[in-house]
Amino acid sequence: MRKIMMTSLLALGLVFMSQPLISHAAQSDDEKRPVEVNVNGKFISMDVHPIMDNTRLFIPIRSLSSLGLSYSWNPSTKIAAVKNKNGEYLKITVGSNIAYKANQPIKMDQAAKSNDGRVLVPIRFVTETLGYNVQYDEIRRLVFVTSKDYKFDMKTIYQDDTLAARKAAISLPITADFKPTLGVSGIYHEYRFPLGSAETYIFFDGRFYTFVQIQNGKAVATGQLDESDYSRTAGNVPPNMIFDTDPIMEPFRHSVLFYETRKDGTATTTAVYKGDQGGGGSINAEMKVYSDIIQALPNEQ
Repeated sequence: MRKIMMTSLLALGLVFMSQPLISHAAQSDDEKRPVEVNVNGKFISMDVHPIMDNTRLFIPIRSLSSLGLSYSWNPSTKIAAVKNKNGEYLKITVGSNIAYKANQPIKMDQAAKSNDGRVLVPIRFVTETLGYNVQYDEIRRLVFVTSKDYKFDMKTIYQDDTLAARKAAISLPITADFKPTLGVSGIYHEYRFPLGSAETYIFFDGRFYTFVQIQNGKAVATGQLDESDYSRTAGNVPPNMIFDTDPIMEPFRHSVLFYETRKDGTATTTAVYKGDQGGGGSINAEMKVYSDIIQALPNEQ
């Protein structure tokens, strides 16, 4: 059934039909995707990803260099010293929920820990204490870290380079202008953009469709749909909407699709598009960083 739907989409120029596209690559619940980190608008490459423990996100201390922080580790005292670009130090002891900044004690919600030979520190506490802002995108389960002086440039969304514009679009944390959201699946990630455009997209996580609009430097979720039950919607998506006639789908009558497949620790991205002379095609590539999920397409050159 899924193959038939994919073929139909290609033949019809990726126009949404009466049924939405469902996951191309089913993944079991034990194949949870890693938490990705975006710093000042750029996704970073990490050999060890952050882990969630008791609703707190921990990051391996050696990954802090990717956030623009330097660190040192004393294995005998089990003390990690983290420094920002302004020279401010934060000292954290594994197993203790008391940290020190400028020799002043600060209580932590959870202590740093050691796991499989790696020192893990709570990312929100460390970065915010040293002058960064941290935002967790619950819809996609991504972490966004920004310095105090960082500001998103809306011009990047409307630039001629569609590839760069779309990567900039997914590099904004999604916030919802409605409450509550339906929920998240979090295993599968798929993006659908209008052909040649980056200012709006549909994100699909394996169960829930989230409609996103870039507005004033923010990625705003305007509505959601439960793929398993069309009567469950939120925001400006009407219950039991019909995909080929509802106005919310107008920007996506001609669209392109990007999705990821994860297996045995390897991530692959696939782009699906309509060809200039009819028909269509797809491109597969390895994902080294999360933003690689967006690819350059021959019909947008």
